[in-house]
Amino acid sequence: MKAIILAAGKGTRLHDLTGGKPKCLLRLGEESILEREIRLLQEAGIRRGDIYVVGGYRYELLAGIAPNLIVNREFETKDNSYTLGLALSKVPQDDILVLDSDLYFEKEVLDQILRDPRENVLLSRRSADLEESTGIVADENGRISAVGKQYPDTGYVYISIFKMSKETALALQKELLGEKSEKTWYTLAITALCSGTDFYNLPVTGKWHEIDYPEDYEETLSLFRLKGGCV
Repeated sequence: MKAIILAAGKGTRLHDLTGGKPKCLLRLGEESILEREIRLLQEAGIRRGDIYVVGGYRYELLAGIAPNLIVNREFETKDNSYTLGLALSKVPQDDILVLDSDLYFEKEVLDQILRDPRENVLLSRRSADLEESTGIVADENGRISAVGKQYPDTGYVYISIFKMSKETALALQKELLGEKSEKTWYTLAITALCSGTDFYNLPVTGKWHEIDYPEDYEETLSLFRLKGGCV
């Protein structure tokens, strides 16, 4: 299995904490977010050489940290559909785990998705907090029919980690690199594939937090009992 970490964005809402550096370099405790994700992926069984980081904004700062660095030079004009599509076109064909670079979570979260026997799985959390959240529409068996911000009040919020088979990755790459997907989120392409490909919802049991705003940073420090270090 290969892992792709999406780290192309600016993270402007955290500028006061990052000093203008990519937000994945924000430090919590002894490590940056990116360093921790890479370490946990290795502890979960993914070889360091199979981890790919897609940089964009100030990508040169990631060069000494990323095991393999892919550069998205169009990060300012295209959204994460293009970033993921670009990565899939560069990474050797294999089963793929995808995650955003602004996530802080326990290793159990990775263990949970990697040991699930189903090929295509999106991680979620049960939540009634739907502000700016990406909802997952799934049936009683967990089979997903749609995912996106336009699906509120589903009870499940996508937490920006998913895995897929090699075959699904090839189909998703084609969908993502189409002209209609360049300025959208990759969840739209996943929704398009759901009509013919089984994707499943898997609610997490371990601790997880996204760091998008300064208050998220403070909440993460409290949740994981950490000391902040900025960058």
